[in-house]
Amino acid sequence: MDQIKSPSGNTLSKVATKTTTPTSDSTPKQVHVQTDTIEVIISDSRAISMGSQFGHSAIVIDGVEYGRAHPGWDQDTKEHYLHRQQVSMRRDSWGYVLRVTITEKQKMLSEIRRRMVENKPYSVSDNSCSSNVAEVLEIAGIQAYDPRFEFMDTISPADLMIGLKHSKRLVGQNVYPKK
Repeated sequence: MDQIKSPSGNTLSKVATKTTTPTSDSTPKQVHVQTDTIEVIISDSRAISMGSQFGHSAIVIDGVEYGRAHPGWDQDTKEHYLHRQQVSMRRDSWGYVLRVTITEKQKMLSEIRRRMVENKPYSVSDNSCSSNVAEVLEIAGIQAYDPRFEFMDTISPADLMIGLKHSKRLVGQNVYPKK
């Protein structure tokens, strides 16, 4: 079986050959896909906030923050959301910038909107800020955590941090210190 190295160093196996343009040049060609970025923001814990004892997670798409909080879904500008986290709640936050396709981003937005309309009751074990972010990313084909290490089927903000740090989609990290 023929194998080649990808630009990222992965070994790829050739499974088929298809001629689309008559040419004698048989070298591998780059395929360009229009991409964009999203950011997952993880904030540290707050013992005095209902549901925030383990931290908080939200996703930013096109400058808009979406997050599942105890009372319901939160939607805000990224700037105002970060101000609330840094100033009002005195939290440090870390942003994980992920490369996505336009189609993946649209899938995530559709799923978030569906969940906002459905508005199931908050649950630390299966309808928390972290589980919603992880499931929305999964809808787009992005693995955000390692299921081998989740505790009692619960996904924590720390689980997301670890998973996203190792994602091949990660293109940048931001630190938003409390003020």
